[in-house]
Amino acid sequence: MNFVLFINRYLLHVFALIITLNGVALAENKTQFTLDGKPVPQVVATVNGTELTSDLLKREMIAYQLLANRQGKTVETKDEKKVAQILLMKAIDEELIFQHGIKQNINIDSATIDRELNHIKEQFPDKKLFLAALAAQRLTFDVLKKNIKKTLVQEEFVRANIAPEVNVEDSEVKSFYDTNKGTFLKPETFKLRHIYVPTPSPSDGEIESAEDRSKAKDIIDWVKKEARKKIDRAASALNEGTSFKVVAKEFSEDSNTSEKGGDLGFIMKNQILPEVSRVMVKLNEGETSSVIESSLGFHIIQLTKKKGNQVVPFDEVKPEILNHLLKLETDKKLKNYLSGLRKKSEIKIFI
Repeated sequence: MNFVLFINRYLLHVFALIITLNGVALAENKTQFTLDGKPVPQVVATVNGTELTSDLLKREMIAYQLLANRQGKTVETKDEKKVAQILLMKAIDEELIFQHGIKQNINIDSATIDRELNHIKEQFPDKKLFLAALAAQRLTFDVLKKNIKKTLVQEEFVRANIAPEVNVEDSEVKSFYDTNKGTFLKPETFKLRHIYVPTPSPSDGEIESAEDRSKAKDIIDWVKKEARKKIDRAASALNEGTSFKVVAKEFSEDSNTSEKGGDLGFIMKNQILPEVSRVMVKLNEGETSSVIESSLGFHIIQLTKKKGNQVVPFDEVKPEILNHLLKLETDKKLKNYLSGLRKKSEIKIFI
């Protein structure tokens, strides 16, 4: 098995750009780049004579900090230099691979680069927001296109020089599965039927005058009362012994399921409204709930079957495990390869 899953490293910037769009940081920091309170030199390293600038390192730091914030973490001032040194070593390794890729005449045409750039731009609702996010990370179109080219050259270099040496046997995949079965679990699922009568939600923000809002509220209250009467009639029919399927066909307003007797199939706890989920998990097989009120209306549910946590069959997760092991093996071989490249290269670090 000699194929491997590659991930575009420039996507780190895409994720950070999108996070920027979501409001984590939207204004470019105009102050001088410092680490531990000390100014960072314009050139932070050279790799075989090629300069790596403080702007490059700052962009990497901004991306790292944005992603950390997204995960609820922060980069403490005392840790900034350590993080920066790790990011700089990654940038050095990437430059080494890029240089050797160019020596091997690996070429990425402009059409491919433009296609990747357009894919990034498509993640944003409009060009203005995309440009604002670029500015927040000190990125320009030219810099982003250079990053894309560099990444694609690096990937092709790894594909040509490292991937052919990577091999994972079926026995290794099976051994990983057997050792880690506890991580390959299907969550508990519940097979449900339901009867649903919707209610309107308030729309105060769309109505200007107090008089109109009052009228709208009266209409909504009346509709809710009628919906409650309908769901109560359904509950009465169930109490009188009418089958759930028949009652669902007559009373449920969910057009996707009513003709199927309200059948929702198997669902997980997080796939349904929390008000319904809380009742669902307490039901026994064959048991029917009383009326449940949610933010969307009124519900009655019947639990027809419950499946506990189950180990996912090996064949279903084999591709996922294979890709994981191939990635680990590729990273290991690439790390060894880079170690050799560094020894043969002229690298100077200034921070």
